[in-house]
Amino acid sequence: MTIVWAGLSLGAVYALIAIGYNITMTFGGVFNLAHGAFVVLSAFFSWFVIVDQGWPWWTAALLGTAGGALLAGIEELVAVRPVLRRENGHALLVTTVGAFVVIEGILMATWGEEPKSIPFFGGQEALTLLGGRVARVDLWLIAAAVAIGVGLHLFSRRSLWGLAARGATTDPAAAKLRGVNVAALRTGAFALAGALAGLLGPLMTPKTGASVSIAITLTVFGFVALAVGGFGSFLGSIVGGLVIGLVQSYSSRYLGVEYPPLLLFALLLAVLVVRPTGLFGQRGLRAV
Repeated sequence: MTIVWAGLSLGAVYALIAIGYNITMTFGGVFNLAHGAFVVLSAFFSWFVIVDQGWPWWTAALLGTAGGALLAGIEELVAVRPVLRRENGHALLVTTVGAFVVIEGILMATWGEEPKSIPFFGGQEALTLLGGRVARVDLWLIAAAVAIGVGLHLFSRRSLWGLAARGATTDPAAAKLRGVNVAALRTGAFALAGALAGLLGPLMTPKTGASVSIAITLTVFGFVALAVGGFGSFLGSIVGGLVIGLVQSYSSRYLGVEYPPLLLFALLLAVLVVRPTGLFGQRGLRAV
C-alpha cells in the first residue's frame, strides 16, 4: 500500500497542474504552457520565505497565492491579450512557451541549479494508513487535488459565474452581445490558475523539492494528466493525474526508473487514439 500512497500523492501534483491548465482553457479559452513554470517559481519563493527568511509556511502560502494570481493576470494582459486581438492561435501558443522560458531563465539566474527543500508545516513523520506508510504532506496533496477539482467542477456547472465563463469561452461573440466582459473573464481565469500555482508551490515542495529542471517535468506530465483525464473536465484532471502517478510509481518500482516516461506516453497515445478528448473530455474545448 505504501507504493499506492506514493503514486497517489505524486499523481495529485500532476492533477493540480492539469486543473490549472483546465482553468484557463475552460474559463478563458487559452492553454497556458507557462503554468508549470509559475508553480516552480512559487516553490523557490517558498524556500526563500520559509528557509532563508524564517517565516512560517502559511505566510509563504498566502504570499505565493496572491503573487501567483498577480503574475498570471499580468501574463494575460501583457502576453496573451495582444495576440488574441490578432486572432493568431499559433502565436498564442508560442507566447505562452516564451513566458515559460522567461520564468525558467529568471529562476536559473536567481537561484541556480541547486535543488531546494522546505519543511512541511504538518510534520515530517509518516503515518501508517490502510497498511501502508504515507507522509502527511502526501495526504494534504491528495486532499487538495480532490477538493479543488470537485469544487471547480461544481462551480463551472452549478454557478452563474461558472456557466457564464464557460459560455463566453464557447461563443465569445454571443457572450459579448449579452454584455459579458470576455476579456475580464479571461484575465480572471489566468489569475485563478496563477493563485492555484502559487498555492501548489509551498504544498508540493516538501515532497518534490524545488529545482529549475522540475518545471519541464511538471509541464509535460501535467499535460499528460490533462489529456488522459479530458480537456475541459476538472474531474478528469483528478482521475488523469492519479492514474499517471500510479503508473509512474509502479513502473519505477518494478521495471526501473527509465520506464515510466515510455509507459506514460504509450498510455497517452492509447487514450487519444480511442478517445481524442480524453476520458472525461468535452469535444468543444479541445482546440487551443
